[in-house]
Amino acid sequence: MRHLFLDFFGTLVNYADSRAGQGYADTHASMRAFGAAGTEQETADAWLDAFHRLNAESDEDHREFTMEELSRRAILRLLGREPDATEIAAGAASNMADWERGVVLIPGMAQTLRELGQSFTLTIVSNTHSASVVPRQLAAMGATDLIANIVTSLEVGFRKPHSAIYQAALDRADADPARVIFVGDTWDADFDGPRAHGMEAVLVAPAPRDGVPETRRVASVLDLPDLLSFRYPSTRPISTRGVA
Repeated sequence: MRHLFLDFFGTLVNYADSRAGQGYADTHASMRAFGAAGTEQETADAWLDAFHRLNAESDEDHREFTMEELSRRAILRLLGREPDATEIAAGAASNMADWERGVVLIPGMAQTLRELGQSFTLTIVSNTHSASVVPRQLAAMGATDLIANIVTSLEVGFRKPHSAIYQAALDRADADPARVIFVGDTWDADFDGPRAHGMEAVLVAPAPRDGVPETRRVASVLDLPDLLSFRYPSTRPISTRGVA
């Protein structure tokens, strides 16, 4: 094994499950600037409704949607008219700023990635609606130089578990699937999907899960170096091989 494909959200960083958890202060301010007269809750309702509808559509064929698509739909509902390109871009940026307040860096993650990078080429494979959010969060954790490749559903056009994003990651990393371990916190996207594409997989889950051997589960990516060095002793950094 020479490649680690890593999910990002929920795996390398934590984040709030609810899009409403961080509030909609920036989004609401931008909507008011465009002429919306409602409350922040009404702004939140419009954006959440647009998000859930787009997400339901994506569940059908795994096509990814953009923040701009989300912004257009939400603004159309709030203003009752088609927004222009400037409004769409501003709405997308403000809503992403609100959402990113719910992203929480995991202490020690950069050091863990550095350790893993001694034995593996690291590629991030993430579902996301924004091109900038993964690089921005990597920079915040001080891990930009540790990642060889970033492949997102936004650039591919399809989200995990669609085969197109796995193939795009394999192509980008120039990797044989038989030499890849995929690590993530979602069953279909990060465990079952990669295995169907010929990769090994490790599920990030705080507790044992039916169908997942304990040799293929970690509570946190922070535990991954120990698991992998146990399963694949040849991947352990030379300086630590044979050390108890």
